[in-house]
Amino acid sequence: MVLRPETDVGTREYVKPDPSTLAAIGVHHSFSSALADLVDNSIDAGATHVRIRFLEQLGSIIGLQIIDNGKGMNSDEIRRAMTFGARRDYGSEDLGYFGLGLKAASLSQSESFAVFSRQEWSSAVGRFMDHSVSEDFSVGVLSSDIALANIEDTKGIEISSGTIVEWHQLKDSLNSTESDVVAEWKSTKIREIRHHLGLTFHRLLEDGVLSIGVDSFDVDRKLALPALSIEAIDPFKNSIHRGGYPRTYVANLPDGASFSCEGHIFPPKLNTTEFDLYGEPGERRQGFYLYRRNRLIATGDNWAGLRIPDGELGLGRVKLELDEATEKYVALNPEKIEPVFTKEFSAALRLSHSTDGENLPFTDFFDDLRRLQRDSRRSSRKPISLVEPGLGINPGVIDQLKEFQDFADYDPISIRFVTLGDYEFFRADRINRRIDLNVNIVRTLSGRDGRLTNSDGQLIKILLYFLLQDDFKIEQRWDAIRIERHRLINSSLISAFFDDFGSEESSNDLGD
Repeated sequence: MVLRPETDVGTREYVKPDPSTLAAIGVHHSFSSALADLVDNSIDAGATHVRIRFLEQLGSIIGLQIIDNGKGMNSDEIRRAMTFGARRDYGSEDLGYFGLGLKAASLSQSESFAVFSRQEWSSAVGRFMDHSVSEDFSVGVLSSDIALANIEDTKGIEISSGTIVEWHQLKDSLNSTESDVVAEWKSTKIREIRHHLGLTFHRLLEDGVLSIGVDSFDVDRKLALPALSIEAIDPFKNSIHRGGYPRTYVANLPDGASFSCEGHIFPPKLNTTEFDLYGEPGERRQGFYLYRRNRLIATGDNWAGLRIPDGELGLGRVKLELDEATEKYVALNPEKIEPVFTKEFSAALRLSHSTDGENLPFTDFFDDLRRLQRDSRRSSRKPISLVEPGLGINPGVIDQLKEFQDFADYDPISIRFVTLGDYEFFRADRINRRIDLNVNIVRTLSGRDGRLTNSDGQLIKILLYFLLQDDFKIEQRWDAIRIERHRLINSSLISAFFDDFGSEESSNDLGD
């Protein structure tokens, strides 16, 4: 039996949310995505400058501020801003969506947070919230004097109107006062922030309507370091402009509305910040890039239900603008990170055609991507020539090597597990074309005591393969230099192994 809600549902009862469910809000946020949500609020408030400030005291990071020069809030507005799910009247250009951003982003990254705000020629207002809000939905009210003092204490930035969000006790922080450790943590975070916000808001940064800086502030010395500017990172920069690309496609939705998207293809072996997003190979960020009000919402890794991401589609990205016509067909989670496309949207996209007069179906885009990858492999596979790996290397790894180069005309190398001495990591056998690997070392590395199979130890096998395969291209007896190289590699690997896993004897005696 299948339920029919329109006829089977009788009366209705009202269920109030359990306050403890608030703990689940914002769980998908990263440090940088949470900051992006707060920058959304700043933009909606008309801010042109945003400063992200690490607060330091006695060598430790004690908090973080997000400061803007927007229009600020009055008492009623800050009350709504601190209310979960209070959706104000969003304008057509506003980035806000669920009425959760400020609270979810802040509590996902800190134990508590405060908000200080003022409008021009008005009294300052302030609120405080911590995780106890999940008990009774109450927040702390700060006096106008306290709010004003915190705003006017902001060094290096003039705020005639604007808002400061201050996070306390960062969850992703260090319990260390060692200056070099703290500096490295902060440097890593600043790098992540500059990349994520530079990508997310690249259009606004490029147009000059928004500037974002990151700095540090010593609370005791009242000293701010010079700010680092966040530069725009356009994920469509350097795409190919030939062969009809970038190509625009138009699709018709079931309700009579239509939308367009723009397919981009990138040159093979591209190595730029704009392509290799977040330090990953750019091919992993293939797929749809969603923009909403000039803010980047999604950065690939999906094909809107038409394809599963794979290596042959890695050079393709599609630009899609979300508007009133498409938003009902693309669902966003509260963190504005993961889009979900309805089946109606995917069906419309599958039937879309290009607008360039050729009326090409969108599915041709996938064919062009695969063709470019095949042509690229044919033109670039000759310079690399490896000896074919044999028994001991998993077939999937061998197939991947075949994708990008031709194997040299030599007999394959096998890699097997054998019992070797405690001070021998491997033994290379030119005549039998074999690399013997110390089985006891592999057991330790893999944390396994039982019998190993040929499929085990793939990581160490492939590393040794790349280290030694060139030696197996030599058919004559290995000379003393090559044998000494093997001894040095062996000694270094054994020494590193003992450093990591310990030994009853000193590793300093190796090679004696």
